[in-house]
Amino acid sequence: MNTFGNIFRLTTFGESHGPAVGGVIDGLPAGFHISISEIQNALDRRRPGTGHGVSPRQESDRLQILSGLMSLDECGEPIPFSPDKDTAITLGTPVGFMIPNTDARSSAYDHLREVYRPNHADFTYDRKYGLRDWRGGGRSSGRETVARVVAGSFASQLLATRGITVHAAVSELGGCPDTHDFNKILEETKNACDSVGATVTCSIHGLPAGIGEPVFGKLQQMLASAMLSIGGVHGFEYGDGFALCGMKGSEAADRMSSDGFLSNHCGGILGGISTGQEILFRVGFKPTPSIAIPLNTIDANGHQTEVKTSGRHDPCIAIRGAEVIKAMTAIVLLDACMMDLSAKNIFSDR
Repeated sequence: MNTFGNIFRLTTFGESHGPAVGGVIDGLPAGFHISISEIQNALDRRRPGTGHGVSPRQESDRLQILSGLMSLDECGEPIPFSPDKDTAITLGTPVGFMIPNTDARSSAYDHLREVYRPNHADFTYDRKYGLRDWRGGGRSSGRETVARVVAGSFASQLLATRGITVHAAVSELGGCPDTHDFNKILEETKNACDSVGATVTCSIHGLPAGIGEPVFGKLQQMLASAMLSIGGVHGFEYGDGFALCGMKGSEAADRMSSDGFLSNHCGGILGGISTGQEILFRVGFKPTPSIAIPLNTIDANGHQTEVKTSGRHDPCIAIRGAEVIKAMTAIVLLDACMMDLSAKNIFSDR
């Protein structure tokens, strides 16, 4: 299960401390112009070592395109792909890419070879496969999400041609909704060698009504699946979410007039299909499990021990996670739009 999507599909590969991480994007239509610098900008927003409250790991995250694109010269004519040319054109064939790991420090994890870190995937990977990559979590590391950001930028650029946009940002940090206090909370958390959870709010604008499938391919189902596939995500709600459980039907109803909907408790989705309103959902991230505070745990032999995680970790994974939320949302939207168009094209003459 390393592939996500139905028509627009992403397969990712690589481990946190391997030579590189990367992916293969399949289903991109031919003939679309893509800005390479826009993809790199998205990678830069996600990458570590960029500022307050994120891991100090210094990865440049330089994108390397391997297949599926041609560059455009000054006259707009296709030429062999060149990283020096910003504008490229999709060929309709699989886009292969990778991002080298240049600042992995595997020795920092040597003491974890036989020890399970609490709230990590160490224990479950070992039980499933009989072995695991202890270096930064291997495949379960947040480093894997760099490939999602690349695919998400491709999707975002195609969606933008139809006026569809996605915005995602941390809206609550450690239970505090005041963005002015975020830096203070992060600094206090970091100084205490601890971590903190957060909520990311995502909004979608410009998606027309009618996108999404009615039963097993509901739009909110696809979004929830995408969000819950991100490491560290523990919650998803759309519209008024769990607050609806405390309302009466008369309070939760999105009444309509000749001018359209009068409210949006449903979050822009009804029956699994978009209403044409703003789509709004929230994603909850748990606190980063890697903290430099001693925690009780066991080793691979079941013996009681204690672990204190060293290395370079985010005091709040949601800070960089917001860019991943945006990417996965774009992937879902493009896939859902392509599914809708495919069905209409197939049956248009019947």
